[in-house]
Amino acid sequence: MLALQRHAVRSGAKQMARFSAAAATQDASSDVLQLTLRETEGSRASRRLRKQGLLPGVLYGEGEDGKDERVLVSFPTRTFERVHRKLWTSVENQVFHVQVGDQPLVKAYMRDVQLDPVTDVPVAVNFLRFKPGRKVSIPITYLNEEGSPGLKRGGFINHIHHSLECSIFTDDIPTTLQIDVNGLHVGDKVYLESIKFPEGVVPSIPEGSLVAKIAGRRGLIPRVEAVAEEVVEQKVEDDDDEEFDDWNDIF
Repeated sequence: MLALQRHAVRSGAKQMARFSAAAATQDASSDVLQLTLRETEGSRASRRLRKQGLLPGVLYGEGEDGKDERVLVSFPTRTFERVHRKLWTSVENQVFHVQVGDQPLVKAYMRDVQLDPVTDVPVAVNFLRFKPGRKVSIPITYLNEEGSPGLKRGGFINHIHHSLECSIFTDDIPTTLQIDVNGLHVGDKVYLESIKFPEGVVPSIPEGSLVAKIAGRRGLIPRVEAVAEEVVEQKVEDDDDEEFDDWNDIF
């Protein structure tokens, strides 16, 4: 996934010049991705495909219909780059409608994206058939960081989980899971219950799990307890004074 993000950063400007603005604003998850059957496999055949602007791949895995068939396919490199630019690192947790030739549409995830180790150019991509209950990893993002007193004072988010594995029973998968850190101080913790999961997206970790916390130097932690102790001590002193005055009144 880090390699995918690196590829997007390096090639973003080049890709923007290559594709139209209309294609960039199109909703990638709603497209029908056209795959082509290929008859040969191996490194030599794959190199020929890449020269033709195609990525070699495999459509595999059990689908909604219960069929588990491995099919050799190819996929246009430009289409992959457009979709990847749209979704970035979330590209592997989205459900796409794919069609192999004139066969019926099937739902599938992109999987096993391979990049050239030197140039980061995509060289292969596979497709895993969608099946309800299959698990995917969804990254976590944070909202309203500017509204967190702890972060504004120099604290930072300690990520217990950078992403969460979820069982998926819907086509509508969020690209990220969002956590609102507005108002959080150093020492505050974020639990699973702070995340709103869409219907059909079920987290694999148990309820009450710690997801993140606002960390920082000890001096950044609000001294709420200390202030409370001072108030209590002052109240005790006031009570003692009142009791002493009453005692003098008696005698």
